[in-house]
Amino acid sequence: VPWYDNQTTVYFSQFSAQRKEDRTIGNIGLGVRYNFDKYLLGGNIFYDYDFTRGHRRLGLGAEAWTDYLKFSGNYYHPLSDWKDSEDFDFYEERPARGWDIRAEVWLPSYPQLGGKIVFEQYYGDEVALFGTDNLEKDPYAVTLGLNYQPVPLLTVGTDYKAGTGDNSDVSINATLNYQFGVPLKDQLDSDKVKAAHSLMGSRLDFVERNNFIVLEYKEKDPLDVTLWLKADATNEHPECVIKDTPEAAVGLEKCKWT
Repeated sequence: VPWYDNQTTVYFSQFSAQRKEDRTIGNIGLGVRYNFDKYLLGGNIFYDYDFTRGHRRLGLGAEAWTDYLKFSGNYYHPLSDWKDSEDFDFYEERPARGWDIRAEVWLPSYPQLGGKIVFEQYYGDEVALFGTDNLEKDPYAVTLGLNYQPVPLLTVGTDYKAGTGDNSDVSINATLNYQFGVPLKDQLDSDKVKAAHSLMGSRLDFVERNNFIVLEYKEKDPLDVTLWLKADATNEHPECVIKDTPEAAVGLEKCKWT
């Protein structure tokens, strides 16, 4: 949503929400873009919130565009601390720290067809970049995508994602690119697609980033409990004395008598 635009500089906000892996995540961001002759430079900041589990994350991004070609990069930083995991017993989870770089290109001779490449990496001993069934240490992934945009309002595409540990994933997606302030008839006009991928036509496009909060996991610290026998006056009925009180969330697996 642009809230200041003088055709050279635009300040905007962006809102989105998605439901994935039984989690509902919302995103709110602010950004600025500047036109320099045949190029555009931009920066943005985002706040991501997991409504299902309460995770919070900060995102910082940069953009460099020209006609039919876009480059961008993002950094993701956890704002919320470790909390009990809903995916694994005796584990904790939080947003993973990570980054990505992206390139997107559209064919000038046939602007309805485009492609993209994304490299992303996240840090941690057990990170669910490819889902909770494939936890990896410091995982990375490369995504290749093909997009088709019949009208400015709609984009459909398919992505192939491969990375650490021979993990791979194929997805099909559809995106509505509604632009406030632009007549709906123009957003449904196929002749407007070429202009939509020009520098001036794309300056109000959505920021390209990973709006889903990737999680990092760790096993809870092992419980260390010291026990000893305290004899009574007759030494006939010794008592078990616990030096440290066990945490309620962690079961006591064994006792060592000394």
